[in-house]
Amino acid sequence: AKLRDRRKYARFLRELETYLTGFLKRTSPFLNVSIEVIAKAVASFEKEWGETGGVDGWERRIAEANMVTGKSTPSEGASLDTTVGIDLSKYSTSAELESDVNGDELKSELARLGLKCGGTVSARAARLFLTKDTPLDKLPAKVFAKKKGGGSKKAKTDASTGVIAAVTRITSSNRGSESIADRRVDIAKQEAIVSSLLDQLRPTLEGTRRRIERRTTQTENERDQELEEEINGATMDDADKRVGEKGGGGNGSDDEEDEEDAPIYNPKNVPLGWDGKPIPYWLFKLHGLNHFYPCEICGNESYRGRRNFEKHFTESRHSYGMRCLSIPNTKHFHGVTKIADAQELWGRLRHELEGNQFDVDQEEEYEDSHGNVLNRAQYEDLARQGLL
Repeated sequence: AKLRDRRKYARFLRELETYLTGFLKRTSPFLNVSIEVIAKAVASFEKEWGETGGVDGWERRIAEANMVTGKSTPSEGASLDTTVGIDLSKYSTSAELESDVNGDELKSELARLGLKCGGTVSARAARLFLTKDTPLDKLPAKVFAKKKGGGSKKAKTDASTGVIAAVTRITSSNRGSESIADRRVDIAKQEAIVSSLLDQLRPTLEGTRRRIERRTTQTENERDQELEEEINGATMDDADKRVGEKGGGGNGSDDEEDEEDAPIYNPKNVPLGWDGKPIPYWLFKLHGLNHFYPCEICGNESYRGRRNFEKHFTESRHSYGMRCLSIPNTKHFHGVTKIADAQELWGRLRHELEGNQFDVDQEEEYEDSHGNVLNRAQYEDLARQGLL
C-alpha cells in the first residue's frame, strides 16, 4: 500500500509538471522553460543531493548520494567499476559485511550495480558479497533487477563477449509510457522541478490573489465599471478628469508619484483597508464602525464597532482592569463597563453566595430518643443541661 501511494504521488507530480509547463509556454512564449527553468532546477538539485544525499524536506542519507546521476543500472556490454562504493576486499564472509554496513548503504550499492535491493539485511549482504570474487557477467540472472517497460525479450550471449546474461526489457521509444520511478531521488527531483515552475508563476499567483481580495470589497456597480474599463478602456469623461487633475501635461511618472504622495480624502474618518485606501462606506455602516463604545474598566478606552466591543471583554486589557478591582472576570460581568456597576454587581453576587452557604449550627439536624428533631444548637444546649 505504501508503494502504491508513492506511485500515485509520483504520477501526480508528473501531471502537475506537464500542466505547469504547458501553462508557462502559453502565457510566456518567449521563455525557454526547459533550459531557463527546469534545467537550472535539476542542476541545483543534483549538486545538493550528490553532496549530502538529500535535500530540504527529505532525509539526508550519504549512502544514496551517488544515486542522483540516474545510472544505478549497468547497461549491456558495459564494464562497471566495482571498486567505487563499498570495498568488499576487507570482508571474508557476508556476515561480517552485514554487521559492518547498514541496510541503506547495502541497498544503495546494490541499486548502483543493478542488482535486486529488496529483502532483509542479511539477504542484501549475501547478494552483494557475490560480486567480490564473481564478475557481473558471471552472476545468475535471478540476482539482477528487472527493468520496467513496454515489451520484453530474453537476451543470452556468450560470456566472452562481456554481455551480462540476464533477462532484459526492451524500453519503448516514447518516454511518456515508462512506469513511474519508485526511488526517493526520482520523486525528490520531480518535486524540485515542480517547485521551480511554481516559483516562476509566483508573481502571477500573487497578482491573482490581490485581485480577488480587491473584488470582494467592491460593490456590483464597481465591479461592472472595472470590467467595462478593462474591455473598452476608460471613458472620455474619466480621461478628461484625470488630465485635469494632473494639470494638463508634464511628466506622467512625476504626476503619479505626486498622486501617491497626496493625502487621502477621507472626510468621514473611515478606516483604511488592505490597499491603504478607505473601505467602502456601506461596509463601514454594516459593521457599525461609526459607533464608539467606551469602557471605564479599561481606562476609558473606546472601541469602534460592536464586534470589537464584545470581543474586548475576553482580552487581556479588560481582564487586567478586573483584577485591579479584585473582581473575577466571569460571564456575569460581560457587558459591564462602569467601575461602580461592576463593584455593585460583585457585592450582590457575593451576598447571594454567602446566603447560599450551609450554616452548620442552624441547618444541621439532630433527633433525640423520643423522635424530636432539633437543630445542632438546641441539641447541644439540652445535652449540656442533661435534659435529653
